[in-house]
Amino acid sequence: MSHSLLQDNQNKRLTLSSFKLICFAFFNAWQMGFIYFIGVSLSINGRTPLPINMDNVTTIIALAYVLCIIYMFLFPKRVVWAERITLLFSLFTAIGFFLPLSDALLRYLVYAHVFFCCFMIGFESFIIANYFSEETAIKHLTLAYGVSLIFVALFQNDILPFTFSSFRIAIIIMIVLLLIFAFSLPASASSCINYVKKGDTLAPPKRMVIGILILVTVCCFLMLAGPASVEEIKNGVCISYLSDAVACLGLYFLYRKYNIHPLKMLSILITLGAIGFLGLYLSTFVSQLTYISCIFLGFGYVACGFLPLYSLILIKSYPSKYIIPIVFIIAVITVIIHSSLVDAFREIPEMLYLVYLAINVILSFVYMQLEPYAIYVYNRKNIATETTEAPTNPLLETLTKREKEVLELIGQGYANSDIAKILVISDHTVNDYTKKIYKKLNVHSRHAAAKIINTSK
Repeated sequence: MSHSLLQDNQNKRLTLSSFKLICFAFFNAWQMGFIYFIGVSLSINGRTPLPINMDNVTTIIALAYVLCIIYMFLFPKRVVWAERITLLFSLFTAIGFFLPLSDALLRYLVYAHVFFCCFMIGFESFIIANYFSEETAIKHLTLAYGVSLIFVALFQNDILPFTFSSFRIAIIIMIVLLLIFAFSLPASASSCINYVKKGDTLAPPKRMVIGILILVTVCCFLMLAGPASVEEIKNGVCISYLSDAVACLGLYFLYRKYNIHPLKMLSILITLGAIGFLGLYLSTFVSQLTYISCIFLGFGYVACGFLPLYSLILIKSYPSKYIIPIVFIIAVITVIIHSSLVDAFREIPEMLYLVYLAINVILSFVYMQLEPYAIYVYNRKNIATETTEAPTNPLLETLTKREKEVLELIGQGYANSDIAKILVISDHTVNDYTKKIYKKLNVHSRHAAAKIINTSK
């Protein structure tokens, strides 16, 4: 059941320091902060070289996203080089914000900066899913994200507002930090994981693939829905992102101090996000609920921020170069659909909150179905030996060697038809093994069986 390709890829995954990860996480603060500032009155050195044509900005962002997807598809092993070069161009355009340029030149400089900033949007998830070890990914999405989200909140607060003249200094600092990270990564093609090819006899775990793509779709909706719901509330964006930061740092603390896996906590945070949307709906009748709803929404953001980890888990099982581009195609589609939703419910926002609440409930259901599979695949550190640590559940010792093999593949999210192909046995035989496994483990579903094999030391 082990595959040399998976083990080779596992050996290539990097363990990085907290400092480097925090440097990398500032991409989040840079992109979100800059897009925010071009959406408000942009003043540089006391003058406004705009109005920027927001239709042009939207076109540039869309073009950058599309080119990013195409680049990751065509040149997956050259993403680190693209990250380095794009950051250098971004630094040059950021320095230009300090120069006494004409209004027209400054305007085009802003357009160029928007393009470079958005062109790298997919590189973050790509690098996490293709280069990071499991532990590094968790540290990045909790500790490093928590730090960067504090700055996202500060850049968008109304109490101590930042001007663009101040923010451009922060841009230089953040890009320099990102360059430190980018040049610390190995950039050779051989340092990137190898992708599955035709004839590799590696089957995709269809249940896991379909489940994670559904999860990604729902998360993308909520990633847009949360900020859109609070942007008209004074300090709503700031409060929700501060709440997100606290939740991320809290997850890291629980993970390091008490060994509580963040994936086991996400269902709670998703539930709190649902309470946030419900609170926003009720706040149309009881205004006192507004700010507490923003806090709950921020907790719910965390599940959306874990998108790169879901991709890592999928690539760890089936390393296809199509996974990250597909994820970002889904993201672009959800942006379009979300815009249509906002237009349709513009005059009745309370109905939009109910739609978001329904989407959040769907997210909760999908995540709960995927959680045991995701945790099991995440924990498989040594693919060659097919296990992490000795199981403590005595029920697992009642299984035969073949039944354990079938159970392991169930835990990885494979359907019975896939298991039959992998083990070179008939579907009927796999069904028989599955029934015996259920009986010995005293369970009645694949989901419950997958939960049991997560009981390890």
